[in-house]
Amino acid sequence: MHFLKQAPAAPLSPFVLGYWFIQDLKGAYSGRPIQTSPSPAAVLTLNFGRPCSSDFAAGAPRASLLGVQSRRRVWRSGEGCAFVMVMLKPAGLARLFPASGRSTGDDLLELGAVLGDGQTRRLLEDLSAAWEPHQVTPRLDAWLLQRLSMTKPLPETERLARAWEVLRRTSRVDAAARAVDVSTRQLERGFQEHVGHSPRQLLALERIHSSLLAAQTGQGDPLQGFSDQAHRIRTWRRYLGLTPGRLDRATRSMMADYFNPSREGSPAAALAHFL
Repeated sequence: MHFLKQAPAAPLSPFVLGYWFIQDLKGAYSGRPIQTSPSPAAVLTLNFGRPCSSDFAAGAPRASLLGVQSRRRVWRSGEGCAFVMVMLKPAGLARLFPASGRSTGDDLLELGAVLGDGQTRRLLEDLSAAWEPHQVTPRLDAWLLQRLSMTKPLPETERLARAWEVLRRTSRVDAAARAVDVSTRQLERGFQEHVGHSPRQLLALERIHSSLLAAQTGQGDPLQGFSDQAHRIRTWRRYLGLTPGRLDRATRSMMADYFNPSREGSPAAALAHFL
């Protein structure tokens, strides 16, 4: 299994965490279930080889848009699997694919259903012609920058981005609403429309994401945001289907070790945790 992470162009940093290239050309993980945790992120996946299988009804399209997930997912690799994941912040999903939250939240769509088959096919053909990550990255940058120029920034999506930063800092929905001069109800409708989850749900995903990250890497406080250990255990069971103690006893996979955000060149916050 081969992994590589690339940073996006600087103008994309408010929207994109990074590009993650994954290849299983020899089928090293073939048939073995790989679990990914919930996280406050969306993922644009573009396959160069045979798509991996997943537990989504949409199957394994060559290009897909995966919305913010509130539950763990399982997918399986196989010989010939090779793809790049564009890791989108909530603001990136709202800005690059406006009003897609309701249809992608906890679900996956074929990219053709979002952009149209012609545009999706041209994107895949352009990337497949490049193949090597160092060639694909500037093409992804160019395509995403072009998409930014084509999608007019809406006041509501700009408010959402600012509100999310306040929400992460304060953990208070009312404070986030005041910061962008809307009611809490208006803010909740905006998050549901563009991210597919309410502000409180997204905050819970951020909390479980940060807790799991701290437990896996030893960096940060895995109890941060929880009232006590019992609260943390209940939340882990709900979102991850396991307890912190069980994670400590589990054998870490090669993928979990690789996506440790302490590694040089990794994104500031990893969005997928492989258990």
